[in-house]
Amino acid sequence: MDELVRNRHGSGAFRRRLRMVAPDAATVVVGLEDDMHHYEVALIHDGKQITGVNAQGPRMPWEPCSGALDQLNVLVGCPLTTTASEVFRWTDVRRQCTHLFDAGVLGVLHAARGQLGTRQYDATVPDWDEPPFDSWIERDGQEIHRWGMATTMEIASPPPFAGRALKGGFVRWCEQHLDPDDAEAAWVLQRTTWLCSARRSELEDCDDAIESGLVPGVCWTSQPERYHVAFRRRGTLRDHGPSADGMLVDMPARWPQLSGT
Repeated sequence: MDELVRNRHGSGAFRRRLRMVAPDAATVVVGLEDDMHHYEVALIHDGKQITGVNAQGPRMPWEPCSGALDQLNVLVGCPLTTTASEVFRWTDVRRQCTHLFDAGVLGVLHAARGQLGTRQYDATVPDWDEPPFDSWIERDGQEIHRWGMATTMEIASPPPFAGRALKGGFVRWCEQHLDPDDAEAAWVLQRTTWLCSARRSELEDCDDAIESGLVPGVCWTSQPERYHVAFRRRGTLRDHGPSADGMLVDMPARWPQLSGT
């Protein structure tokens, strides 16, 4: 495992799986897993707004990340909506774990759809040496978007994405030009694509987040009061490059409400 973890690039692909499950009319459980992260959250709602939050972090990259679990309680009171940008505006996302909050946003959107059952995204970016490279996303096993990337931050093809940067209002642009389901899939793929370069980093060799190059102030862990004590949680890196089969397999074991789903 040690050799595999330290030499991920070239072994397959960067993968991110997100699964949203509504086992009943008042609950949504969301799991997110990739190389560096594994978060899960249960959201309780009354059909109009979020009334309860329970977050867990089976794998977190830095020591302060655990504090972001309780911080997600800020979603209590958030109105249900199928528009992701409305949830992102609910709070200062820089004061949240970026990845855990993404899971929470997907939970709000899934609750707003009011549909029981499961939706799963599998986003993939094969290891690449130089751009251009491809990235794509499947929803429940069906490919929704496939992008040719000009750089790690700019889409080359196909229309209507060609020429779009992955930052600078990308989520709002998707909501303006795509139907809600395809907009959701697009920003999930956006997140996966700009994270894919992390497979080139030997994160297990970093003592802390500063050494890793994590930008100050962009998330819970990199805020000034935590940045200098953001020590590495070694042993938390995984290589899912060859296959997504092992991702989120133990999610039902942590959430009794998922038994039978």
